[in-house]
Amino acid sequence: MEQIEVINHKGEIVSKQPLNNKIWKSQFSREVEGVDEKPHPQKGTGRARSGSPYNPQNRGGGITFGPTGQENRSLDINKKFKQSVFQSLLGEKMRKKEIIIVDKIAFANYKTKEAEKFLDFLPVKKSSILLVLSNKEENKEKIIYSFRNLSYIEVSNSKLVNFSQVLSSNYLVFTHSAFSEIEKRLS
Repeated sequence: MEQIEVINHKGEIVSKQPLNNKIWKSQFSREVEGVDEKPHPQKGTGRARSGSPYNPQNRGGGITFGPTGQENRSLDINKKFKQSVFQSLLGEKMRKKEIIIVDKIAFANYKTKEAEKFLDFLPVKKSSILLVLSNKEENKEKIIYSFRNLSYIEVSNSKLVNFSQVLSSNYLVFTHSAFSEIEKRLS
């Protein structure tokens, strides 16, 4: 169980990485704006020569070796690791009985009311639900349109579903063809 938690934690960190990818940049002495004149005369004062008040050794000057904004802070995961995270999450959801597999989704009228009635028949609460459709689902666009006004549902394609979506949702609803596509993807 500890191993699954560690894998899920690493997977969650990497899935949220694009959200945290901030770019820091400091100004070098040539980029600091202001009046560019010598702070004191070159000769006659007894002080060391100084060319610009924005040199790094002066207060208010530029930063010598600061971040440039070009650094790559992204984290990568191996494909096998991603696959193992996804498998462990699906296994955990299966054990908790949070996965529901439906033969197919077909409505008389593809409306949001029909979609809500469909969800009332399923043993799910009105919390975050991930609906996974197969790539070649019948009336796929109409199904997406009927579910998209429900705020607690996220609709995804079986080829594009990832572990961050699985982590964030309480229940997973698959069509039979979508579940078979995911099984092929993971084997």
